Amino acid sequence: MEGNPNNPLIDLAYRLFNRIDDTDFEYIYRGNFSQKISKNLLALAETNVKDSAGRTSLKNKIYFVMVEGLQNVTKHRDKDETDIDGTPDSDGMFAIQKNLGHYYITTGNIVKKNEENTLKPKLEQINIMERDDLTLLRKEILKKGDLSDKGGAGLGFIEMARKSGKKLMFDFEPVNEQASFFYFRTEIPGNDTTEINNSFSDESKSLDDVKHLNEALDHEKILISFNGRFNRENTLSLLSVIKGQMNVSMTSKKVYAVMVELLQNISKHTSDIEGDKKNRGIFMLSKKEDTFVLTAGNLLHAEDVPKMKDRLEFINNLSDKELYKQYDMILLDIGSANERKTGLGFIDMRIKSTTGLNYIFKDINAQNTFFVLQVTIKN
Repeated sequence: MEGNPNNPLIDLAYRLFNRIDDTDFEYIYRGNFSQKISKNLLALAETNVKDSAGRTSLKNKIYFVMVEGLQNVTKHRDKDETDIDGTPDSDGMFAIQKNLGHYYITTGNIVKKNEENTLKPKLEQINIMERDDLTLLRKEILKKGDLSDKGGAGLGFIEMARKSGKKLMFDFEPVNEQASFFYFRTEIPGNDTTEINNSFSDESKSLDDVKHLNEALDHEKILISFNGRFNRENTLSLLSVIKGQMNVSMTSKKVYAVMVELLQNISKHTSDIEGDKKNRGIFMLSKKEDTFVLTAGNLLHAEDVPKMKDRLEFINNLSDKELYKQYDMILLDIGSANERKTGLGFIDMRIKSTTGLNYIFKDINAQNTFFVLQVTIKN
C-alpha cells in the first residue's frame, strides 16, 4: 500500500537522509551493549572511516576514541543495570558522524548520581587544561596509578582530549532521582583547514543536535539507524550488529531475512545513481512492544518510479494463496510469472510482513526520487 504521508518513520527517514552531505555518513546504535556487539559496531564504523579518512594518523585517532567510548558504555552497563533500581531504560547509545570533513563520536549511558558528581568536575578540569598540561597530568596518573574502577576521568578521557585537540562535550540528562543519562561527545577535525558552517559548528549546538536526534529515535523506538553508503562491508557489519542483538526465534529470523532483502535493494537501486549519491541510502530498525518495523530509503531514477509502483501494487493486491503461487512460479522460472518482473525479494518480504508493503515516493528533482520501503513484522 502506498504509504501514509504522515507516517512518522518514513518522514524521519527522509529528514535524516537529507541532513548530511552525500559524502558523509551518520551511524547510530541504541540498545544493549556487549563485547560482541561493540566489536561489530567498531567494524561498521571502521569501514566508513577507512573509506573516508585519508591520513593514517586521523584513522588512528578516530579508532582510539571509538574504542574508549564503547568500553565506557559497556563498563557502566555491566554494573549499573543491576545497581540502579527503578531506572526505566539502562540501554546505551553510540553514534559516529562525519560532517564536512569533521568526525563526531558520541556515546550515552546511564550513570548514578554520585558518579555524575565525580565525573562533571573532572571533565571540566580537563577542558580548561592545555595540551601540555594534559600530557603532564597523564604522566602523573600513570606514575601514581590514580584511576577509578571505571576510568572515571582518567587516562581515557585525557587521551581523547589530547588526540582530538578539542574540548570534550558532555551533559547529564536526569532520568530519575538516582541516575542521569550521560552524553559524551568528541570532535576530531578531519582537516585543520576545514571550516564548519552548519549546525555542527557551535560546540553546544553539536551536542544538542545529537541529544535531539537520540530523543527522536527513542520516540520511535529505533534500535539502529545507518545513513550512508551501502557497500558490501557495511551491509555485512549491519547484519552482524542486528544478529548479535536478537535471540534465535522465528520472528528474529524473519526480521533478519527481510533486512537482507532491504539492504540489497538499496545497493541494487542506487548502483547506477551518478556521483557521490551512488549506493547511498538509509536504514532504520525499530521495535515497539512485540512489533518490528524495518524502514529503508534510497534514491531512485524518476523514470523508474511508475514501474516500481506498479510492481508493489501488484504484490500488495495478491492474496496469501496467490503470493505463494507467484513465488513458486518465479522460482520455477515460469514465463508468465515474470511479466511484471516482481522478483522473489519483494514477494518474500510481503509473505513475511504482517501487513502489506508500505512505501512512498518523494520527488527530489527532475532526475531522482526518494523511495522508502517499509516492512512490519509482528511476533
